[in-house]
Amino acid sequence: MGSNQSTPSSAAPSDDVSKSSSITNNNNNTIDTTTTSQSSDASNANTNTSKIKRTAPKNESGYARAERLCRKKKRVYDACYTAALSSKEEDCEELFDTYRSCFLKAMTKDMEKRGIQVNSGSMVGEFKEEVEDDE
Repeated sequence: MGSNQSTPSSAAPSDDVSKSSSITNNNNNTIDTTTTSQSSDASNANTNTSKIKRTAPKNESGYARAERLCRKKKRVYDACYTAALSSKEEDCEELFDTYRSCFLKAMTKDMEKRGIQVNSGSMVGEFKEEVEDDE
């Protein structure tokens, strides 16, 4: 072998090659993207997948924050409710309670963080009393 030739490297069948970049959109939210390529010696095919990880806005608070934190629970409840409308067999009460407690917990934390007094007659105030009674 000459000086310009190299020995072939022994690559594992599923070597991952990752490339990361960061994008800023119009709302000044940073979106981190990661592209992963997997190479296989057996099939010589590359598979590209892309993951987008969004970071929370720096000044997010209140309803928008609670909505973002509890969106998965809301989707599950919404799907159950839609199925219940068509089949009349679904019971979604527990899913609603899970979504409600998530949302009200996020709102309570935000209000305490900002120093806002919670009115005992409000929904957040009633939730706070429920939590205190349970403890």
